[in-house]
Amino acid sequence: MRPKSFILLAIALGCGLAASIGIRQVMDANANRPAAQLDTTPIYVALHNINLGDPINASMVSLEEWPADRVPPGAILSLDDLEGRRPRTTLVQGTPILEAQLLAAGEFADPIVNIPDGYRLSTIAVNAEKSAAGLLSPGDRVDVQLYVAANARAGIPEAKTRVILQNIRVFAVEQVVQRSAEGDEAKAIPKTVSLLVTPEQASKVDLAQNLGELSLIPRNPNDEESTAMVEVTAADLLGSGVSRNSREEEQNRDAIQEPQPGFFDTVMGMMKRAAEERPPFKMEIVEAEEVREMLFNPTSLAPLSGQHDSLNGTRGVQASKVKYSGDGRIDFTPKAGSENDFPIDLGGTK
Repeated sequence: MRPKSFILLAIALGCGLAASIGIRQVMDANANRPAAQLDTTPIYVALHNINLGDPINASMVSLEEWPADRVPPGAILSLDDLEGRRPRTTLVQGTPILEAQLLAAGEFADPIVNIPDGYRLSTIAVNAEKSAAGLLSPGDRVDVQLYVAANARAGIPEAKTRVILQNIRVFAVEQVVQRSAEGDEAKAIPKTVSLLVTPEQASKVDLAQNLGELSLIPRNPNDEESTAMVEVTAADLLGSGVSRNSREEEQNRDAIQEPQPGFFDTVMGMMKRAAEERPPFKMEIVEAEEVREMLFNPTSLAPLSGQHDSLNGTRGVQASKVKYSGDGRIDFTPKAGSENDFPIDLGGTK
C-alpha cells in the first residue's frame, strides 16, 4: 500500500472513532438526565357504576393521580368526604367523583318533593311481555290502556280493551342493575312505573288495576293531541277488516304548511290596509253662489258612486252625456253616432 493511501485510511478511522465516542456521550447524558416533573393531584374515581341512592364505601372508589391542570372543579380529595354519602345521580365507572354529584351526609334521594302541586303519583305494575316498560324513562309520555276479561258477575259480558288515560307523564321508573360473576352488568326490565296524574286520574288507575290489566303505550313527546276513547271488543276485533298503516301518514306527508308571507307581501298588506282605512278625499265645487262637495277614493282618486248628480247644473257640462267606467272614473270614449267626439258640450264657450 502506498503511503498516501495509508494516511487517508488512518484519518477516516480516526474521524469515525471520534464520532462514535461523541454520540455515546450524548446518549449517556440524556439517559442520566432526570425526567421533567409533572404536577399531579390525587382524586377519587368510581371503580364501577354506582347507582342513584346507593351508599358509597371505600371498595367502590379508587385514589388516582390526575394532572393538576385537568382536575375538575369540586373533585373529591378525601375519603372522609365520601364515606356514607349517596350519589344524586348515577356515577359512571372511571370518572372523577364530584361534590355536586353527592347528597349531603345523611340525606336520601327524595323525588317526592318534585311532585307538582295538585298532582299525585300512581304506581302501576308492568309486564315486560305486555308493555313497553323497557323503553320508558322518566319524562316520557304514555297512554294507559285497560284490558278486562269477560265476567258476567261483574257486568262485563265480553272481553274488551279501552284507552282510559292519554298523554300521561312518566315520573319514575324502577331501575335495577344486576351484576354477573364476571362483573358484567345487565339492566333488568322494571316491574313498576310511577305516573304523574291528577287525583281523579289516580282513582281511575286504581280501579282499572283491580278490574283488569294495564298496559303503557309510549307516544311522541311532541304529540299532545287527544283522540276519542275507542273501545274495542272481541266481536269488533274478529269481525272487522284488516287495519293497515301507510308511510305517507307516518311521515305526515299530508300536513300542508301554509306559506308565511314575505317581507314585501307584509309591507304591501300593511299599505293596503292603511289605504282602506283612510277617509274619502273631499273636493268643494264653487258654482256661482252654491258650493257643492264631492267625495273621491283616497287611492285611485275616482269619484265615489252615487254622486253623479252633483255635476247637474255645472256650467258647460251636460251630465246626461257623462259616462263612468266600472271603477267610477269618467269615460271619455265617444258614443257611436254622437254629434261630438267629446262628451262635453263646448257651445257655452263659443
